[in-house]
Amino acid sequence: MSRKLSALLVAIAFLLSSVTSISVALAIYALIDDKRLALLFASAAVLLDIFKYLAWPVAIRILRGSTAALTIACALMLSVVSGWATYDRLMSSITASKVTHDVMSTDRVQTITAMAQKDSSLINHLDKEITDATAQANDLRARGMVSKALELEESVAARAASQRASALARINDGSLEIAHIKSSVAKASSLPELLAHFLCLGFAMSLEIVPALILSGVRSSRGPTTAVADSKDSASPPLEVGTLETAKTLETLLDTNAEILKTLVDQAKTTSPGTPIKLKDFAKKSRIGNLRACEIFRNAEALGVIKKTTIGYVST
Repeated sequence: MSRKLSALLVAIAFLLSSVTSISVALAIYALIDDKRLALLFASAAVLLDIFKYLAWPVAIRILRGSTAALTIACALMLSVVSGWATYDRLMSSITASKVTHDVMSTDRVQTITAMAQKDSSLINHLDKEITDATAQANDLRARGMVSKALELEESVAARAASQRASALARINDGSLEIAHIKSSVAKASSLPELLAHFLCLGFAMSLEIVPALILSGVRSSRGPTTAVADSKDSASPPLEVGTLETAKTLETLLDTNAEILKTLVDQAKTTSPGTPIKLKDFAKKSRIGNLRACEIFRNAEALGVIKKTTIGYVST
């Protein structure tokens, strides 16, 4: 796996893990009333969530026995908590949206309709008041009280017009709100409830599993570190001069390294003396581990086809 691809996968794993970390932090923060303690435990939840993803590759590649089992058990428990937090937030959002839409479509619409009916009754009553006031004003004019008739009409008309305009505005606003409520759609309204639960659960599980798989896969693809291979290679005791005379020949090797050793010998013989032969490149080309390649290179050195220098192995 190339370094660029590994870096890209690690970045994707980090971004995915940050989603669950934030989700867990928000869930823990919402559970505690004391804001100081809530912030403290939310920060601890973020650190534990980060550890959860690192626990898988560490347990697989480094730890052994009961330590690895306990580490994986802790990671599984933290995954359950994190998955619950993500699932709960998704389902709570969908459920709250449906409940809100149902309440608005029933209770709120009924309330607005009742208010509109009252306003309509008020408008009819105001119209009747204006009609009655006009009749009274005409009667006053007939008796010669023109000023009083005019005053009566103006006072009743001004008050009725103001109340009538307010009632009409409320009716129009209510109609617009009802239209908005009826045109709105609840979240995931087209999905059956069981399918919504399944999708939220699958999404939460994917957020838990995918980053762990990426980190474990990237670490496994790197294989043993170069430092370990080099330290083991440098720690091996140097071969004495007399061992060249008593070294086993290629035909007497009894293990499966004989064919790979023959390939290394042929490569060394076809190159000019002093040409570097890199252990890691040979191991990668031969699809073997670095430790196994170290053993094959020591056998080739014993045969005298390569030698170890300060810059590594070179052909002789």
